[in-house]
Amino acid sequence: MNASRTIDSTACVGDGSIVRICTGSRLHFGLLDTVRPFGGVGVMLNTPLTEVMLSSADRFHCPEKFQPRIVSIAERIRQFSGQMELPACRVQVLRTAPSHCGLGSGTQLALAVTEGLCLHQALEVERGTIANALADRGQRSVVGTHGYWQGGIIYEAGESEAGENSPGENSNVVQEGICLPEDWRVAVLRPLDHDLAVSGQRERDKFARLLPASKQAGNELRRLVIEEIMPAARQGQFTNFANGTRTYNERSGHLFASVQGGPYNGSAVTRVIDWLSDRGVHGHGQSSWGPGVFAWFESQKVAEECLAALPEDIELVTLTSVRNEPRSVQIHGSR
Repeated sequence: MNASRTIDSTACVGDGSIVRICTGSRLHFGLLDTVRPFGGVGVMLNTPLTEVMLSSADRFHCPEKFQPRIVSIAERIRQFSGQMELPACRVQVLRTAPSHCGLGSGTQLALAVTEGLCLHQALEVERGTIANALADRGQRSVVGTHGYWQGGIIYEAGESEAGENSPGENSNVVQEGICLPEDWRVAVLRPLDHDLAVSGQRERDKFARLLPASKQAGNELRRLVIEEIMPAARQGQFTNFANGTRTYNERSGHLFASVQGGPYNGSAVTRVIDWLSDRGVHGHGQSSWGPGVFAWFESQKVAEECLAALPEDIELVTLTSVRNEPRSVQIHGSR
């Protein structure tokens, strides 16, 4: 199992303040539409974790693997703060979720690095500015952005006007955020023979070819969230939640059938879905573009009994619980 990968375990720090931020991963059950304002629903997980640490240094340092992304964030912060040079600090990525697996790893890393840099530089910045202008996230769905700040299951209503407490000026209203029972478990599975990841220009090209959801399809997706998923989450009704999540995910997936070959992204992902269905697992679906597939279980015992028979060509990425709290922040020392 690869719940979270350690990138740099030495964690050498410089003099002065240390900022440490830890956040979970995001599952996305699907969008309400293929065009703005998109909308959707998803949930935060306790693992895989993303953890970053920032410490004072003689100049700006960051891991080579993440350099393009982190340097871009640091440059936007430099321009925002009016400084002549990049922040004099060391950014370390201690752990991160697997990329291109439907876990929202890019958003969680970008938000953690951005907030960490702002805190380390003692910059007072609104959450909306952190998420949109500095981290450059929330271009489509903002489930992972809201999840970073509050945890739990997030319903992004798909409305064009954001409330004053929204993380970003262009973010949709979060209609509701709910904590899920701690006993529930969710597995993230990944076929070992999955196709090329959908991200960047490839993702933009796919969206450009999609038609908007019909009024009927959009209304049914909203009904599933409002009348089935969220009430079941609020009342801790596992079977209703699992069934509602599966149905919503499949119907949202049909909005993308023309570019992914059906409600799921390719034959490898579909094979995982079929295996779960054959095992009697009701709450399953593809997270975002996949290839990560989620599966809900009412308890740890039920999950372990099912996953004991996992085929060799399917990887268990994580077996975890819902993260019902926001990211954690630790600050030591003085600036």
